[in-house]
Parts: sequence; structure tokens; C-alpha cells
Amino acid sequence: MFEQLVVKNLNRDIRLIVNPDQNKAISAPTDQSQFIVAGPGSGKTTVMVLKILKFIYVDDVNPGNILATTFTRKAAAELRSRILSWGDILKQQLLNDPEFADLHSKLKKLDFNQIVTGTLDSISEEVLRNHRAPGSPPPVVIDEFVSNALMMRAGLFKDEKHHNEDLRNFLIKIRGGSSFGLNTNEMCRCLLEIKDRVYYDQVFWDEFSKDEDPGVKVAYAVINDYLTELDEKLLYDFSLIEADFLDKLRDNKLESFLKDIKLVLVDEYQDTNLLQEQIYFEIGKAALKNGGNLTVVGDDDQSLYRFRGATVDLFTNFKTRIFKELKIDPELIYLSKNYRSTCNIVDFCNEFSVLDGAFQPARVKGKPPIEPARKASTEFPVLGMFRSDVETLSKDLTKFVKEIIHGDGFKFEHCGKEYVIKVDPMEGSPTDIAVLMSSPLEINSFKKKRLAHYLREDLENANHPLSVFNPRGQNLERTWEASVLCGLLLKCVDPCSTIQASIEKLPKTAQRRFESWRKTATEYIETDPAPKDHLGLKDFVTAWQNRQPLGKKKWSKDVALLDLAYKLVTWIPSMQNDVEGLVYLEAVTRTISQIGIFSSFGGNIVFDKKFHDLEYNSIKEAYWNIFVPIATGAIEVEESLLDTLPDNRINIMSIHQSKGLEFPLVIVDVGSDFKMDHHKNAFKRFPNEGGKTCDLEDLIRKCSPLDIPDRSGKDRAFDDLIRHYFVAFSRAQDVLLLIGLDTLENGYKTKNKLNDLPNIGTGWSRDGKWHWRGLNNIIKI
Repeated sequence: MFEQLVVKNLNRDIRLIVNPDQNKAISAPTDQSQFIVAGPGSGKTTVMVLKILKFIYVDDVNPGNILATTFTRKAAAELRSRILSWGDILKQQLLNDPEFADLHSKLKKLDFNQIVTGTLDSISEEVLRNHRAPGSPPPVVIDEFVSNALMMRAGLFKDEKHHNEDLRNFLIKIRGGSSFGLNTNEMCRCLLEIKDRVYYDQVFWDEFSKDEDPGVKVAYAVINDYLTELDEKLLYDFSLIEADFLDKLRDNKLESFLKDIKLVLVDEYQDTNLLQEQIYFEIGKAALKNGGNLTVVGDDDQSLYRFRGATVDLFTNFKTRIFKELKIDPELIYLSKNYRSTCNIVDFCNEFSVLDGAFQPARVKGKPPIEPARKASTEFPVLGMFRSDVETLSKDLTKFVKEIIHGDGFKFEHCGKEYVIKVDPMEGSPTDIAVLMSSPLEINSFKKKRLAHYLREDLENANHPLSVFNPRGQNLERTWEASVLCGLLLKCVDPCSTIQASIEKLPKTAQRRFESWRKTATEYIETDPAPKDHLGLKDFVTAWQNRQPLGKKKWSKDVALLDLAYKLVTWIPSMQNDVEGLVYLEAVTRTISQIGIFSSFGGNIVFDKKFHDLEYNSIKEAYWNIFVPIATGAIEVEESLLDTLPDNRINIMSIHQSKGLEFPLVIVDVGSDFKMDHHKNAFKRFPNEGGKTCDLEDLIRKCSPLDIPDRSGKDRAFDDLIRHYFVAFSRAQDVLLLIGLDTLENGYKTKNKLNDLPNIGTGWSRDGKWHWRGLNNIIKI
């Protein structure tokens, strides 16, 4: 009956005869644990949701007995939304059917909101808040950008450790010996990565600190200062909240939570780390004891987060590891049917995944290829656009996109058949097109313009302009919007830079950025921007500088910096009605509001004639806690700020951002940055070493129960790059277009061009051979 309801009302054909693998996963009994290896586009979210609803409707499991978690907030929100919507559709159908009248009373009380869903850190926070000891404070978890700011202020700047040569040399060593770009912000990021790996890999911290490298001891001290600051302020970051959750699970302090858990489903398990695995196993023990199961879903070929501590081996070896820990043998199910992409794209992805023989041992053993299951009206061949320079590539790609959206469509012939690629004006929009890159930054670290810059320029300035959505195309502190807003804030609270000048040991990078912001703000004030009917921006800033109230009798004793920011936005239209400007506004204002959590002044500027020092100290604290982190690049435009994509813009995004998304037309940049075989870009195309992430993994895991990985750092770097491009290629539904440069060697075009530069993205394997027939078969346009 459940199967019929799903097929009829949810348009998901999960019948055994049509989709045996999905049917097997969904129809399993409550006590069967499963290991589901789900390829791209195979409907894993559908399977998870219907599996949950089957437990509720068929097996009479209380929604409060189910825990479902996934890797990102966006994916968790989608999972929850799907459960609620589909669950309600089935509920209404049963309520309207007199055959089930005896169940109507029970159905009306059914509450899907009782299902525990979210990311593991959000679930940890919720459980620890709801099941804390009487009188203990609820946990407060800070976001990543606040962690960056706090590590900088409480760790690096304390005793000027950011100038410590031993620390710098140690960080240079784990960055592969390169000191390029090792500024204060990069040092901060490296230290946070070390701290996270310590928790994620369950490192014996004191043992790690005994390393003979003197820089390790300084890093140990910096991280401990950061942890002490969090502890004193009763704050947690993401790894700490999960570590505390595990500790309380092991100490039997969460029995009231565990007694209700019967079914545990974990999505994106390929991006799990050891800390999280131990949490899942602890909760899984309770679920098994209660007659339930632990089911994990994922795909090792789509593991992208080693740099965030993910350990893909936990997924590929899941059956062995869970048997050792819980003494169960989960049912292995492959979801191989791809409902997303055309047959040509699926074949292309399959061929790419098996090109490199040395990659196969890093995959789930016996993994079958993806099977095309979608019937497409047109089977477009995979396309390729390769030009001799970035500027030409951008102009030709712009012409291609314009023809698709505003013209008669892009037309070409292949094997005697004519094809037309065109966005349907009635059903489609520019957001159907995504340009995927390793990094969407428009200017590289050498201050050279990259393809993303030229593409934005060409698309937005041509006839029938098309807007681009690429909020991560610039560093936040360099965007015009953030510059003018932060500059106006500084001019209001510290008009003549008096307080700034009095602060000792202010980072030079921050000082230079402050002056740049102030200059941008000054120039903007002189344009006399609207609105100006009653009060102009210049008058407002002047009133603040003189501390003279406008429209009221006396100056406030304290003003929230956040309120001042929102007032200034009145004169910055792009932060009100431009989608990218709104993202930048959210990044700045969220920094101000979150910093208030651990600020002595709560993010306020205090004015008190009796205590003049309060104004000075509140502004000085704002410099250190808010403006310095933004100015030095510690605050990034995070993926959590990009929950929705605008429907009227071309999307330019990183391949990491695209994970979990799909687009009718996907353009993958496989080499616009690569002009020649240079060692500085080798890690992005054909690694010659493990790199920072793998080097850190080796260092950390010497003191971890995981021990040093079996595969060399170089092999892991190759593995990750293959997965990187596999994810990119498999986002496409109808059309896949690869773009890049024809190869240059020593400044001259080579005869073989494209296939002459070692590059995983264009079909090379780590044995140094290029033998990808699939790339030979793509249609060059």
C-alpha cells in the first residue's frame, strides 16, 4: 500500500520491477542496517526520505525515534523540507480515504517535526541544550568566521606570536615549504585547520606537542590560548561541540536522549571524520539496542572535504569498521541508476572515473559504473572550448552563452545530425547555466585577472547584458560594498584615526586596508548619494564625527555598531537591492553581531562623559574584534550565505559549492589558469607532492588512532583531484562543456596543444600518460 501511495502521489516509481535497488533500500525492516553507495543523480535524498516515511507509516515508528543527519546546512534544510512536504501529502491522502478511517485519529496527531534532522554540529548543540544538567548554561556555538577572528585575537596576536619565526617555519613546512601568502590570516587558517584535525582525528594532544620541531610547541600554545578563551566565555566552535557531545555520550550523560533513538540515517558519509564516526557508532549502539538500525549513505567518488578533516577511508572501509565496533554486517546496496544526466554525460563520467588505474584501490571495492536511467529528448555530445588565451576564451564563451539565452541558440553538426542548444524562454532562465571552477576568485594572488573576471566583464558589458552571480569572486575586504560600509563605520566612530593610531602592534595589512576603506568612503561621500531629501550621507557622518545629535536633544550613551551599519546602508543601494551586495552586507553585519557574543561591550560603542575611557575602549575593541579580522581576510563569504541562487544570473561557483546541485548546462573550467607546465600550479592539475592538506594529515595522524594513511600523500592528492572533476562533470543534466587553454610550453604553442600539458581534468593519469578516448570524442566549438 505504501508503495502504491508513493508511486501515485509523489511521482516516484520505487516498484521492485522498475528500481530494485531503491526498493530494497526503502522496504528494509527496521532492524536492518545498510551501507548505501549512491552515485550522482541516483536519488539518495528520495531514498532517505521515503525510507523514513516507510518506517513511520508502515512500521509504526514514532517520528521522535528517528535521527537523520547530513553534511551541510543547505542539504539538511532540503532533507527536512522534503520529509515535511512528502509526509504531509501521504498523510492527507490517507485522511481522505475512508478505508483508513480507524487510523485517522492517530494520523492527525502525527508530527514530522519530531524527527531529529540537521548537520551533526547542529544536532549536537540541540541535544546538549535540551539534555543539559539542571542549572548549567546552554551551549553557544560560534560560526567559522568568528573562530577565525577569535584565533587571530586570542591566539596569534597574544604575545605577538604571529611574528614568531619558529611558528612561521613550522607552518611553512606543512605548506610544502612555501612562504608565499603566509600572512596573518593564512597563519590563522592553518592553526584552525590543525586544531580541527586534532579533534576530528582524535589526536593525543599532549603527545603531539612533544614533537621536536619548536614551531609545534608555539602552535600548541596558540591553539591552547584560543581554546582557553572559548572555555572562559562558555563558547564552542563546531569541532568542540561535537567533541563534547561524544564525551557526554561515552560518559552516559545523555541516556534520556538515547532511550528514544531507534533509527539513525547518515547522509554524505564519505565526508565523515573519526570524531563523527565515533558519535554515530555511540548513537548506533543505542539504536540497535532499541531494535533499530544505523544506515549510512554516500559516494566515495564525491568526497571533497579532506581539507576540512574528512577521512574517505571511513566510508570505503565502513563494513569492516562497523563490524569491529558494533558487531553487525550492514546490507550493501548500490544506487547506480542516474536520473540526472543524459547517456552521453553518464558515459563520459564513467570513463573518467576509471581512467587512472591507481585510483581504483581508493574506491569502494566492486563498485559498479553509473547507469543512465533518464530518457532525454536530445542526446547532446560532450563539448569542448579551448582557446590560446583567457581573453579570447571569455569572449567566445560569452558569445556562446548569449546565443543560447538571447539568440536563436547555438547550432552545430555532429555525425550528420544538427543540434541546437537554447534556453527555453518560457521555462528556463540564466540560472540554468553554471560555470564551475576550482576557485571563482576573479583576481589571483599575483593580482592578475582570471577567467571569472573577464567573463563577468564580457557578459555584463555586451549587448543584451547578462548579470553574473559570483559573490566569492573577490575577497570580502576588497569588495566595493564592504570597503565603503567599513570605511563609513570607521569615519563615524574614529574620525581622525586617533584611536587607530594609538593601538600598538596593529597588523600592517590591517592598517593599509583601513586607509583604503577610508579613502573609498570619502570618495563615495563626495558623490552625495541618495537619499538626500532630509538628510544627506555627508551630514549624517559629520554629525557622528562631532557627536552632535540630529533630531533629538542629546547623544546616546551607547550605540549598537550593528544599528549604525544598517543606517549607513540607507545610502548604499547595492546593499539593498543587489543580490551580491546583500551577501556582502550579511557577511559584515553577521560578523558584527556574532562578535558581540564574546565582546566586553556587546558590539556597542559606549559614550559616557563621566568615564571617557569607555568610548576609547569600546572603539578599540571594535577594531580588534571586528575591523581587523575583516581587513586581514579572516572573514569569508561562506556557503551558508548562499542558500538560494538568483534566477536571473549566470552562476559562477567553485566545484565545492556545486556539490549537491544540478544544472541543465554545466561549463567546467579544466585549465584556464594553466599556460605551461609550472610547479606552482601543479597541485591544481597534476600533483608532484601531497601538498598542505596531506602533509598535515600525515603529521597529525602520527598521534591519532587512525595512524598514517596507507596511500602516499601524492596518491591522495591525485585521488582528490579526480574526485574534484568527477563531481564537476556529474552536475550536468543536458549539456556538459569543458573549457580551458591550448597548452603553451616555454612561450610557444605546442603541436599537440590540449593534450600536451599534464592535467587530470583533461584525461591524464598519474602514470604520466594521456589516453582518454572520451576527450578525443568531444566536439570542439
